[in-house]
Amino acid sequence: MRSKRRLKKSVRMTLALMSALFILVSTIWVMDIGEAKSNDGQESVEKIIAKETGEQPPVAKPTEDVKERNEDTPDQVEETDEHIDSVPVDGQAPSTVDPPVEEESSETDQDQEEPSVQEEHSVYLTFDDGPNENTEAILNILEQYDAKATFFMLEPNMRKFRDAVKDMAAEGHAVGMHGVTHNAGIFYQSSQTVVGEMKQGQKTLETITGIHSHLIRVPYGSVPNMTPAYLEAVADAGFNMWDWNIDSEDWRLNSHEYVPNVLEQIHSFPYKHSPKIILLHEKDVTLEYLEELLIDLTEKGYDMKSITGQMDTVTF
Repeated sequence: MRSKRRLKKSVRMTLALMSALFILVSTIWVMDIGEAKSNDGQESVEKIIAKETGEQPPVAKPTEDVKERNEDTPDQVEETDEHIDSVPVDGQAPSTVDPPVEEESSETDQDQEEPSVQEEHSVYLTFDDGPNENTEAILNILEQYDAKATFFMLEPNMRKFRDAVKDMAAEGHAVGMHGVTHNAGIFYQSSQTVVGEMKQGQKTLETITGIHSHLIRVPYGSVPNMTPAYLEAVADAGFNMWDWNIDSEDWRLNSHEYVPNVLEQIHSFPYKHSPKIILLHEKDVTLEYLEELLIDLTEKGYDMKSITGQMDTVTF
């Protein structure tokens, strides 16, 4: 009896396996071959076997591909929803999803502002009215602190202190013209007198250094004497006119007060995208406290640079 029951049981098992195999082959034939679908077929086999044997079917564990496919399902739904939302309404064209314009513009703005960020840590020392007996000492202090400057010089002084002019150029400072007379009544008589004095200084400077400079600063600054006609004449002559946006006031202060005056103006500098152009003179008081100024600027992390012809000019 036991052998018969075992035989019957074996026959049932065999029939169950054959039935499961048939279902599996049919499943593979009808559906695409894939790991997920073969798992479904395997699950069917296990259920049939369990039904025939009376055993509890094992719990199927999802494969990695099935997990990924399940995880992708919400995204597919979202894409469908998005497509539905873009259906035209009242004959209007469907909306499209473009890349975020604001982010692109912000990146562009950031790229454009990088130079200005660098300018925040740069200052441009400019000296007027020289050269004179203080120039060589000024050059020595500038060299000591690896500082570059721009010298706007008067033509008669260039002829008188030729060696100082040569040293400026040799040490990498920028050189420019400040006129001849430094007399407002003479200099500003007409546009021709303005251009004429600058051309005379330009010629003398080129004779001494070989440098054909286009940098100029008119006496007392461009306001109010540089009228539109004067500005046009200067531009037509090829000159780049510079004023300043930080006034040390060393021309009126007779002590170290000009140093904190400069530092305060740098601290509260209101022109975000403009270089910091500092007005100085080759005066005794300027020389006396110049090192104090350079020490403070160096400690605060500023680079002291000279003006170049590629920079946008600063004017009033």
